[in-house]
Amino acid sequence: MSKCMSLEEAVNLVKDGDSLWLSGGGGGINDPGYLLSDLEKRFLDTGSPAGLTLYHSAGIGDKQGGGADHFAHKGMVRKVVGSHWTWSVNMQKLAMENQIEAYVLPQGVMTQLVREIAAGRPGLITKTGLHTFVDPRVEGGCMNRRSTEQLAQVLEIGGREYLLYKAFPIDVAVIRGSTADED
Repeated sequence: MSKCMSLEEAVNLVKDGDSLWLSGGGGGINDPGYLLSDLEKRFLDTGSPAGLTLYHSAGIGDKQGGGADHFAHKGMVRKVVGSHWTWSVNMQKLAMENQIEAYVLPQGVMTQLVREIAAGRPGLITKTGLHTFVDPRVEGGCMNRRSTEQLAQVLEIGGREYLLYKAFPIDVAVIRGSTADED
């Protein structure tokens, strides 16, 4: 059985309510553009996939409708947790209008947290973010009024404070694979 599939087959794997990890980098670098564009087209044509949750550790987009902005349609996304939003101007607009839950966490936290999730661990324990806007005692990384979930909790270990950034489910990892070895 082949491990390769068409773009259409890949796009049809994403279901309503799924949680997606988006890979790429600021300015559209290594964004999986064809896949994101076809997911957007599918939603605009059929209304599905809807109610998605997006996670990313870098600024996914190009300030011109690419990257995470392919998902910036009312009803397509329920929640976004990202390390920065600079390149996704249309998604920023949805967040400012309280159309979606919107959170920001440190980039290093997001990259290490996805590793912890892949390993089946409960989250990432670190001092990063203590007493800053991502500390749950401050703002918890919440970017708007609609965002109320606590993504981290304060732990005390050996008399020192840490943040536990909680693991979350990832149903689909969306990565750019221009070439791949099927084996």
